[in-house]
Amino acid sequence: MNALLAMYTATAREYLRDRTALLLTMLLPLLMAGFFGLIFEGEQRSAYIPAMLGLGFLWLGVFGVAPPLVQMREQQVLRRLGATPLPRTTLLGAQIGWRLTTGLLQAVVLVVFGTLVYNMHVPSGNWPLLVAAVVLGGMVMITIGFLLAGLGKTNESVIALGQLVQFPMMFLSGTLFPLEMLPSFVGPIAKVMPLTYLNDALAQLMLGTTGLFPLWADFTVMGGALVLLGALAVKFFRWE
Repeated sequence: MNALLAMYTATAREYLRDRTALLLTMLLPLLMAGFFGLIFEGEQRSAYIPAMLGLGFLWLGVFGVAPPLVQMREQQVLRRLGATPLPRTTLLGAQIGWRLTTGLLQAVVLVVFGTLVYNMHVPSGNWPLLVAAVVLGGMVMITIGFLLAGLGKTNESVIALGQLVQFPMMFLSGTLFPLEMLPSFVGPIAKVMPLTYLNDALAQLMLGTTGLFPLWADFTVMGGALVLLGALAVKFFRWE
């Protein structure tokens, strides 16, 4: 436990030095929520809070997980850490733990912003499931980051792969535009994207609205995505 805590602290310090990643994962979703608030009025403003939280989780995986891990591999940091007596599970656990903490902080910031600025009200009975959705959705996006880090050989290639993942999810999962506004052929594509189900669960739990899918379906799909993506991430992850 002490070793895990020490690695967690070291990971946090290293991550906080990267201001670009910090900006993308913490401040940009908040700025975008404020931007949509300037465009829309009334309840439409708060409707973008869950979507921006889901988008923040996506950026956390694509930009906050994958490039730093590839950079550590290129600099032989992962190889040296893997050669220490510390179990590799401890090293990876610290990386995952800090990213998940970042996701939880994102959720807190956006919920506070939505509550104070847009008068958003999270139904009191939804808090346990909301926390569960945040943790599960955050883990899915973090796992995507680990998978990208395994597939990308260089920092440039992993950023390119990240863009290939980011743009379809951002535009076709109902994050920026409601799915009913998009062409009909987008529907089947949206249904295979885990961000669609994360956004749907967050909207139901944070706003009390009727979702595209039952909550149990959102959680089931995200859980299945976590298992599948986790297996692929383990298969392709490389220490050197």
